[in-house]
Amino acid sequence: MTAFDMEGAGQQIAFPVSVPIRVDPDSIWPDPVALPSTLLPVMEFEESMLPTGLRRWVADIAERMNCPIDFVAVPAMIAAASLIGRRIGIRPEVHTEWTEAANLWGAIVGVPGSLKSPAVREAFTALRTFEAKAARDYEIAMEDLKPQQRLHEIMEQEAKRAAKAKLRDFEENPGAKLDALDVLREVHEPTLPKQVRYMVQDATPEKLGELCRDNPEGILLFRDELLTMFVDLDREEKASGRGMIMSGWTGLDGDSCDRIGRGTVRADAVNLSLFGTTQPNRLIRYMRDSLQHRDDGLIQRVQLLVWPDSDRPWVKTDRKRDEQARQDAMRCYERLNCIDPETVDTLVDEFGGPGSIPYLRFSPDAQEEFDRWRARLEAKVREPELSLPLKAHLSKYRGLIPRLALVCHLANGGVGPVSVQAWVMAGYWADYLESHARRTYAALETDNTDTAELILRRIRKGDLPTTFSSRDVYRNGWSGLKDRERVEHALKLLAEYDWLDAERVATGGKPKLSFTVNPKALKKPN
Repeated sequence: MTAFDMEGAGQQIAFPVSVPIRVDPDSIWPDPVALPSTLLPVMEFEESMLPTGLRRWVADIAERMNCPIDFVAVPAMIAAASLIGRRIGIRPEVHTEWTEAANLWGAIVGVPGSLKSPAVREAFTALRTFEAKAARDYEIAMEDLKPQQRLHEIMEQEAKRAAKAKLRDFEENPGAKLDALDVLREVHEPTLPKQVRYMVQDATPEKLGELCRDNPEGILLFRDELLTMFVDLDREEKASGRGMIMSGWTGLDGDSCDRIGRGTVRADAVNLSLFGTTQPNRLIRYMRDSLQHRDDGLIQRVQLLVWPDSDRPWVKTDRKRDEQARQDAMRCYERLNCIDPETVDTLVDEFGGPGSIPYLRFSPDAQEEFDRWRARLEAKVREPELSLPLKAHLSKYRGLIPRLALVCHLANGGVGPVSVQAWVMAGYWADYLESHARRTYAALETDNTDTAELILRRIRKGDLPTTFSSRDVYRNGWSGLKDRERVEHALKLLAEYDWLDAERVATGGKPKLSFTVNPKALKKPN
């Protein structure tokens, strides 16, 4: 302020004088907000969730391979379920006929190089052993069939000659036609042996229908890269195959396939267990696309979907495998492979219709636990803040958790009603799987964070100018930043959290977004 003496007034009046003010240009920018976390925490797998005969074996494999135990436990459990299939089901309620077969669908999620495939190979040791033996038995049966077929041809020729001879007397003997038919009926074509299978990795829907026809109790469909199969099934011309595989999840109903050349292939029951592996980025991209364009529940059927943390320290474990644990596990699988419903005191419907299978119910104390858990689940899936895709996923736990209880019960050598001990094991599975499901579905919302962090690194390195467009990012072909759609979503996320300022620029055509870097983004560590 400057004072001036007003003439004749004898007093001073202060007038403001303009003084330059120095403004920090960074101060006009808001502070960037921390980007959303990329992954929610998940429960770790506990050995006690596995049937007793499999625990040491699964833990031994995971320890020697230095991989998450989840990578072995989930396929090991699905292998056990596939051996039971629809031979024995469970009725979770006391009075209704609601029945669940024992087959399971699952997948493990891990980055490349996390030893998913070797772990799965070990987990499927028993199935591969059974598959090899069944293949040898089938080859022997086909060899035994060859002389029977040659004999049949000879007998058929002789029967034709005998029938013709009888027909010569047709005018004198009206019954000659019937006699000729009787001669032909006595020649029976040898029966083709059924091809017993335990696993199939790559089959057309038509061939899969034939395999299900010969193996109505169940079969495991395994694809190392599961989403390759799902993407193929998304094609319009594969709609019938997609439908058959989805019906195989229920595991109780039959299916038929009509094709020129093959005729009609009818399977009394299609019971499919399913397992595969995938990578985080591929899973999220597929789920986002599937839920947006199809949303028919295929991805939600993959209920043993686990995405464990894989950043554990490596520990040298160069030692021999635990042979006793391996033998115990193989005996467990062998017992399930040969299980007879009558020996475990199953119940049967007196007038069972299509889809009716021998079944067990819960013991009284297990039933109480299930009823309490079911009430909590029904309340959970009705919560308004729960996303619709996750709600659809969790709602299928109504049948999943009883299936897991049944598998645990039978794998532990249980007889009669499913025990409360088996239900407790299944309850742990429920909590564990829900945590992994929440991580997966939340990742649909936070998938852009990884890409956004890659863009921030390029900004801080000086690879991008202060003001740039999305094209300036993806046209460089940088690792993780080649996909235009992902880059655009990530840039919008950075603008939303004040790391960038977005401005719509008129171009004479469609307006484009221009992004200006918040100066504070260059200083603030992400």
